[in-house]
Amino acid sequence: MHASFLLRVWDAVKLPPAPPARRRLNPAQKRLIRGIAIATALGSSAWGLYAYLDSAPERALSHYQQGMLLLGPGDFRGAAVHFTTAIGILPEYADAYLGRGKARQAAGESQAAIADFERAIAIDPTLELAYTARGTLVRLRGDIAAALADFSQSIRLHPTADAYYQRGLTYQTLRQPLRAVDDYTLAIDRDPGAPYIYRARAKARGDVGDTDGAREDLEKAERLEKTQ
Repeated sequence: MHASFLLRVWDAVKLPPAPPARRRLNPAQKRLIRGIAIATALGSSAWGLYAYLDSAPERALSHYQQGMLLLGPGDFRGAAVHFTTAIGILPEYADAYLGRGKARQAAGESQAAIADFERAIAIDPTLELAYTARGTLVRLRGDIAAALADFSQSIRLHPTADAYYQRGLTYQTLRQPLRAVDDYTLAIDRDPGAPYIYRARAKARGDVGDTDGAREDLEKAERLEKTQ
């Protein structure tokens, strides 16, 4: 039989060549493939988590605003709940600590309120309202020196009518009516429509013998009270 014919028959019936041996993956390649597989499987969950964390400031602000809305009508415990939620979302939210401190103060929880004011100051040492708030409570507790320091620091950071008024009360407690008059006057410059400041200044003016000024302040306070 012709040799070429036998070769054609063999080519038709012989087994196909064996596939090439599989190349083993090194450890780094295995880790890469595993990471890609996990990322693919969890991609939607990971994105959801990222979106949730990215929205934290907006969610915290929403609870803070709701807390502020409840403070006015007097729902202090409800307000505290919202401030606490805001803090849970953003643990370094100084204004939320300040708001919760005010809610707790109004609810009669002075020690917890002071702790919140101190935490707000620790987070943001430039938050002047927290110094005024803490000073008001420590003055009522009899720590006059600490109160005076808090009000003075608040005024250095950003002078407000309340800080001057509170410091004026502190000077009166220290029996320094002239300084009290000065602070009440600065408070009135910033809030000329507050009758209680005129009444406080009337008392301080009376203490220094300024009877005419005291009478004028009392009359002004009465006029303001009638229009409110």
